[in-house]
Amino acid sequence: MFFYIKQKYDPKYSMLSDVNGDLIEAFIAVRDKPRELIEKLEYFNEKNSEGFYYKIREKFNQNRITGIMRVAAFIYFTKACFNGVYRVNKKGEFNVPYGYYKNREIYNKEEIMFASQLLQGADIRVKDYNEILQHVKKNNLIYLDPCYDPLKRTSFVHYTKDRFSIQDRTKLYEFIIKARSKGGMIILSNNDIVDVKNLYSAKGFNINVVEAARCVNVDPCGRGRIKELLITNY
Repeated sequence: MFFYIKQKYDPKYSMLSDVNGDLIEAFIAVRDKPRELIEKLEYFNEKNSEGFYYKIREKFNQNRITGIMRVAAFIYFTKACFNGVYRVNKKGEFNVPYGYYKNREIYNKEEIMFASQLLQGADIRVKDYNEILQHVKKNNLIYLDPCYDPLKRTSFVHYTKDRFSIQDRTKLYEFIIKARSKGGMIILSNNDIVDVKNLYSAKGFNINVVEAARCVNVDPCGRGRIKELLITNY
């Protein structure tokens, strides 16, 4: 979403925030140290194997990898793991197994350099969405991409050690109502769930149903396009 908006509208100010510190550090490294990051990623590209993957994953979870090398490891995992899934256990440890692919691209130099160019001037922070409320002003665009409410009890929602719950859904809703009252222009994405539709339609939000590609499913027949919601107040 950020890269699309940056290229199409070039806003004067942009803030990217997430509670996942490793993700935010990756964005910062791409913005500030793209060439050094590419150098480290080439190391992972050359060493890539199942044994190497699990050795690095263990060191990563034990916080024995730091700095730009940790960022490179984080990106490496998302390219070398099964189906590109990012998942952690209740201890916050990355636990996705190795993926078996032919000609797996660990990194793309041109894409990293282009992303670095677009990220120049962006304010990138480790923050919970509630912490940005103080920054919201009239006509600010706020895109929220939370852990989706699961379509069923077995659906994957384990992006952080703190699981997304019904209480979290309520907190997010309360934040959105407050941000709207300050004049914020809201876009919220989520799964196409009746409870979510009812929650926001009751307050006058626009409910847009869109189709999105889904490549991650233990059952190949479950992969494809599914319906999602884009909820807006404009």
